[in-house]
Amino acid sequence: MKRQLKLGLAAASALALALTGCSSSASTGSPSGSASASGKLSVVSVINGTLGDASFFDSAETGMTKLKAEGHKVQTIQSDASNQTSWKQNTESVSGKWDIVVVGTSQMVDILKEIAPKYPNQKYIIYDDVVTAPNVASITFKQNEGSYLAGVLAALATTNKDKFPNATGSKVIGLVGGMDIPIINDFVVGFKKGAETVDPTIQVKVGFVGNFTDSDKGYSIAKSMYEQDKADVVYQVAGGAGAGVLKAAKDTGRYAIGVDSNQNKLYQGFILASMLKNVGDGIHTAVTAADAGTLAYGSTTSYGLKNGGVGLTFADNGNIVPADMQAKITDYAQQVSDGKITVPTTIS
Repeated sequence: MKRQLKLGLAAASALALALTGCSSSASTGSPSGSASASGKLSVVSVINGTLGDASFFDSAETGMTKLKAEGHKVQTIQSDASNQTSWKQNTESVSGKWDIVVVGTSQMVDILKEIAPKYPNQKYIIYDDVVTAPNVASITFKQNEGSYLAGVLAALATTNKDKFPNATGSKVIGLVGGMDIPIINDFVVGFKKGAETVDPTIQVKVGFVGNFTDSDKGYSIAKSMYEQDKADVVYQVAGGAGAGVLKAAKDTGRYAIGVDSNQNKLYQGFILASMLKNVGDGIHTAVTAADAGTLAYGSTTSYGLKNGGVGLTFADNGNIVPADMQAKITDYAQQVSDGKITVPTTIS
């Protein structure tokens, strides 16, 4: 059974309702300029990394692709993930030249705080963190809620080895994060809460790569969890570095859970599900609201299970999660959406 958990109404309509009120970098899309031939706002996305991670930045890019298809002039500027100087240069170089400048992640917060006041007439959108400024609209996601479902799934797998043949019944699961920072720890606390809900005796091992690019280190941390800690499932929340976690699941014959984008096909049969963080939908909805003159700059919009900002997808996983297990997860998701279950968070 191929099902996708995006709780609430259709994600796109829910998000729309919620939102109303100089470097050696590579780029994709249209050339720079402030006006689209269609009359729609021009949008440039400055990412502090590169596309092709099959995860976070690729999720964001889906929003830019939708905007281009709808007649917006768009461009995506990529950069070295370790070169913060280029992130700032890229953001400043496009400020004042496009209708909307889009940036994302907590690593861009200080840069935008410095640049936005210099260009008071420039409109900015930041996703996955908050910058309080009159010309900035912030978008956040309740990754703790999506990770709660991932924790429930991992716990069900390690306690039901008859239904998950790659599991050993060890009651050990793991999480590999990119960096030990608040937003990644928000995944951690949600994941732990989900596991605890199913069985408080389950052990949750946590490791950090130290960045979001080193897939070899992601692989070694996860492989150690599988082989030494006897983890049955490891959840990757490490961006591009998480590709190594998924490979380790396949190489050890255990299970993994993907993140941000649908990663289930990468090693089909070994990836139980992916926790979707619908970044592209958030960007698309924000720009659509800006086109209509209803985007609330100076404020923050948060997306969780209730309004379709996060969810768990089983699509393309090789049908390895039984229908009754999916039904249990759906029930827990509904309880979170209805406010019957409160998931802890590290984000104030």
